Amino acid sequence: MTHDHYEMRFAGSGGQGMMLMGDIMAEAAGGLDDKEIVLTRSYGPEARGGACRSELIIDTRPIDYPTVRHPDFVLAMSQEAADTYCKDVSSQGIFLVDPGFVHDIPKTSGQVYAIPLTELAESVTGNTLAANVVAIGAIAALTKVESLSIVKSAVLDHFKPKLRPLNEKAYDAGVAAAQALIK
Repeated sequence: MTHDHYEMRFAGSGGQGMMLMGDIMAEAAGGLDDKEIVLTRSYGPEARGGACRSELIIDTRPIDYPTVRHPDFVLAMSQEAADTYCKDVSSQGIFLVDPGFVHDIPKTSGQVYAIPLTELAESVTGNTLAANVVAIGAIAALTKVESLSIVKSAVLDHFKPKLRPLNEKAYDAGVAAAQALIK
C-alpha cells in the first residue's frame, strides 16, 4: 500500500529515541524508497526527560508545506505527548501509545493502538532502550507507509554490525505485536 502524502509525529520524552525514529523512517522513505521527505525536530529545554518530538512528511511529489498539520500517524511515548497530540490525529489516522508511560489514553478521532513497546523491548532484547526500534516495527506494520523490508533495512543500516541482531529482534517484535492487533 502506498500513500501519496503521509504525515507522522513521534512524541515523548528526551532519551526515548524520538529523533532516531524520525531519522530511520526518513531514511526508509527518502533514502531507500526515493520519496520526498521533510523531517523536523523539536526539543524541550532539558537534555533528557524533557518533551521532544520528531515529525516526518512523506510524499511522492514535492512537499509544498513543510509542517505536519493533520498527522496520519502519532506515536505518544509519554502522558504529556498523548494529551498534547491526540487531538491532532486525522480522523482516518493512527494513534499509537506505550501503555507503560501513557496510563490515561485520551479520546481521539483516529484508531488507537496500545502496544507495550518498552516492556517488549525488555523481554526480547533485555534492554529497554530498544523500545524505539520495537516502535519502528509496530509503526511499519500499522501504517504500511513503507514496506516492512525497506523499514527493516533502514533500521539495520542505522546500527553498527554488532548491534544489528539485537535491533532486528526488537524490530521483528514490534511488527509481530502490531500485526496481532490488526488481525
